[in-house]
Amino acid sequence: MHLRLENFDGPLDLLLHLIKAQELNIFNIPIAIITEQYLSFLKQVPELDFHSAGEYLAMAAQLIEIKAHLLLPVLQKSTENLESLEQISEEDPRRLLVEQLLEFEALKKASEILESMGTVAGNIYPTAEYKRREDEFSNFEHPIKGNPFDLIISLERVLLKFSNTSRPKVIVKAQKITIQQKMEIVKKRLEEVQIILLQDFLMECISRYELIVVIMAVLELCKANQVNIRQDNLFSPIELTKGEKFYDESIILQDIEATL
Repeated sequence: MHLRLENFDGPLDLLLHLIKAQELNIFNIPIAIITEQYLSFLKQVPELDFHSAGEYLAMAAQLIEIKAHLLLPVLQKSTENLESLEQISEEDPRRLLVEQLLEFEALKKASEILESMGTVAGNIYPTAEYKRREDEFSNFEHPIKGNPFDLIISLERVLLKFSNTSRPKVIVKAQKITIQQKMEIVKKRLEEVQIILLQDFLMECISRYELIVVIMAVLELCKANQVNIRQDNLFSPIELTKGEKFYDESIILQDIEATL
């Protein structure tokens, strides 16, 4: 069983936090201060379980032992200006603890870097899950083939044609254009030729109203599987072709009146 105190993963993590919080020199740790703060922190933990908190209690014993050794006159040497592990003498009882803290800090930083890299990779690179059922979906009959977002982009580009405010003012008249009418026009065109371009229909529109009605008519035909939308390559023209149920007379296309 492992005890995790708040945000500290082990006694070394707690010690490292105390050292950084007090802005102490890790190579010249004031054992008396750190030991007092460490024991004070453990006292704040309610109902401390001796079995699960063995690592923390072992570190407390190690700190007390180091503190006791530093009381010996033979070890009371000058410890000023210690800036690296090599400057700590072999007789210094704190050397082993400093080595443990430096190693733990390096591993902690490495784990944080790896975790951030994994997060970034997860946000940038998609998983390969879609490939598992690629064959199944490639054989699935669907009216719109290609990227449906290209249809939205094409619609936005054509809408810009009718957003030019520099045109001369004209008298606006009520238009009576229904989706049913445009659906019949699309089907009539496809009876004459095998493939027609969606762009041709859109460029024939004289208003935003008619443009939106045409888009809705094409989507209704796709929904009934009477017309297919296809785009072979990126940025290539969007083509309309006859769908699987193009000649199915049993399908009654609902007469939806566009009221925009």
